[in-house]
Amino acid sequence: MSLMTVPASTPIRRAHVRACGRLLRALVEQRLSRADRSVRQSRSAFYRRVWTNAAADLGLPVRRLTGDALEISLGTGVLTVRNTVCELDSREVLDRAGDKVLVHGLLSAEGIPVPAHRTFTIDSLDQARAFLGDAPAGCVVKPARDTAAGNGVTTGVRTVQDLLDAVAVAAAAGAKAGRSSRTGSPFTKLYAKFRDLRRVPLLIEHQVPGDNYRLLYLDGVLIDAVRRAPLSVVGDGHSTVAQLLERLNTRRTSGGGQNGQRPVRPDTDMLRILGEQSVTLSSVPETGRTVVLRQAINQNSPEDNWPALGDLCESIVEQGARAGAIVGARMVGVDVITTDPRVPLAASGGCVLEVNTTPGLVSHYHGHPGAVDPAKLLLQRLSGHPASSRVTG
Repeated sequence: MSLMTVPASTPIRRAHVRACGRLLRALVEQRLSRADRSVRQSRSAFYRRVWTNAAADLGLPVRRLTGDALEISLGTGVLTVRNTVCELDSREVLDRAGDKVLVHGLLSAEGIPVPAHRTFTIDSLDQARAFLGDAPAGCVVKPARDTAAGNGVTTGVRTVQDLLDAVAVAAAAGAKAGRSSRTGSPFTKLYAKFRDLRRVPLLIEHQVPGDNYRLLYLDGVLIDAVRRAPLSVVGDGHSTVAQLLERLNTRRTSGGGQNGQRPVRPDTDMLRILGEQSVTLSSVPETGRTVVLRQAINQNSPEDNWPALGDLCESIVEQGARAGAIVGARMVGVDVITTDPRVPLAASGGCVLEVNTTPGLVSHYHGHPGAVDPAKLLLQRLSGHPASSRVTG
């Protein structure tokens, strides 16, 4: 089948065409968007600052390498860091952890609860429709591998129309990050992205109720934990939701990476979430009203995160450490969802959502009382620095 040939089934054809449009727009924005470039530069500056300051506080020499990389001397060796990437785990481990379906299977085999799920592609859309029809509540649709930071994730999928929109978003994100398009000439890589759209592996999961927690581990030791709320804005009584969103993005582009690291754009998912709150982009929320913009937690702002080290029961902490060990990674961010962090996941109906091997740190720099400096704690443990067991920010 040629690149431009699309399947005959009307829903499949619609999903494929929408995914092509999504992918094209994402590639253009990546190249041309000033906001995207500004945010990427701010993100790099944020992590250079975080790692450099943490090393300086511990008396560890830092050398700037090419691009965004830093080399930190640990005494017994060196650690190369590049934004969220610490060169602690092999490519094999990173690729294994990037396969969400494989990780679900590994965790489930060891008795760690994961969401009910099914894999599919655009061509096998009927499988996702059947799964959605059996879901007790909404579903989550996402790329099945190679993406991070909430890219391509849609929550609250309840109708076939929701599913078609979500599939287009997930397939475009999955194709953009796909392994088969990482090598070759620019044209070859571009061709591979569009060629792979129909067969990009996708994942649909039952949406599990509860709060989202990120647990950060190094070598099985819990470094920090935060409870992560959805991205939201707060009404002031005279600004529209669109104006509040514009201010949020301005803060992100001018905040040096500290106020969030991706611009937030209105899309069908946002409009649906707003509609569920009886709000539109032109609505003027009353003073103090919180309006949720995104349910995909990775896109929230730092202030939407809260310290949670003291909230988690021993069982959840132990299962998070086991999840990282099962994947084989030294440094992981384990995402857990539960209605009650004081009891085991099995008792609350909670589960482990994902195991991330290059976890972002910005959510830990939320500024609320009880915050810690995770970069400092990570370097402290790696260097064997004789500091206190917990270093506050």
